[in-house]
Amino acid sequence: MSYMLGAIGVALPLLAALPGIGELRRRKLDNSRRIEATGQFARLSLGDTHYSLLGPETGELVVCIHGLTAPSVVFKALARHLAAEGKRVLIYDLYGRGYSDRPHALQTPAFLTRQLHELLSALQLQGPVTLLGYSLGATVAVQFAAEMPERVSRLVLLAPAGIESELSPIVDWTAQHRGLGDWLFHMVFPKAHRQNVFESSDSRSEVPEIDRLHLAELDRRGYVRSVLSSLRGCLQEPQEAQHRRIAGLGIPVLAIWGGQDQMVRAGTMEQLSTWNPHAEQRLIEDAWHGIPHTHASELARLICAKEALRGFG
Repeated sequence: MSYMLGAIGVALPLLAALPGIGELRRRKLDNSRRIEATGQFARLSLGDTHYSLLGPETGELVVCIHGLTAPSVVFKALARHLAAEGKRVLIYDLYGRGYSDRPHALQTPAFLTRQLHELLSALQLQGPVTLLGYSLGATVAVQFAAEMPERVSRLVLLAPAGIESELSPIVDWTAQHRGLGDWLFHMVFPKAHRQNVFESSDSRSEVPEIDRLHLAELDRRGYVRSVLSSLRGCLQEPQEAQHRRIAGLGIPVLAIWGGQDQMVRAGTMEQLSTWNPHAEQRLIEDAWHGIPHTHASELARLICAKEALRGFG
């Protein structure tokens, strides 16, 4: 009996330490790693932010905000198509993803909105902009538009989160319970995420390297913690008040959904229509959640087409 108690006494601290050991084995994001980055960096109040600007300087500015797990490279093809249409396109890595810093803070929409506001100021990008938010990024775009409507000419939402909760029971539990929830998420998420990337790989992608770069995130210190922080801060509560405010302010909204999306289901379109009857919505039947890189050229056409922009002014 005493032997068993002793073994348990040794095993429990080891089990508790496993997430920390795994995190220490990941590579720290430093200057030697940032040499790989293709964009530039802006020094903001909470850390450096990696960004890229494409297209003519005189073009309408489109700011693209990526989702929960994939960094800004998810927009590589879409940004190229939009730039070819004469748009000025800003893509950047949210804190904790890509080559941006990993501050220790709860990643709420307001927190991530602050990053965007500081980035626009640092780059001296003035005037109203088109905000394009994908999945989790839509919660940031919606929060920004509700807080600073004078800075937003229109919203484009791709498979937008923040309308209905799509979290699985186990993910929802880990998000709601600190301590044990953190331990469980750090133990389960990396393997589950890797498997999901492999299973959702799509030959239609216009960003051939997306799977490799997506998986590379798992090797960077602070990534798993940041994903969990965003789950807790951004995806627990619907943004009904913000969407209704945007509707009342008359900010044009174009929402585009994937008909095969199992993460943010197209049925959510009805809820968005209830909150904002003026929102223009489009459905791409054969698209899944990877819509920004699997249907980049089609998205660019929808975003730029006059019929899609009817009433955008």
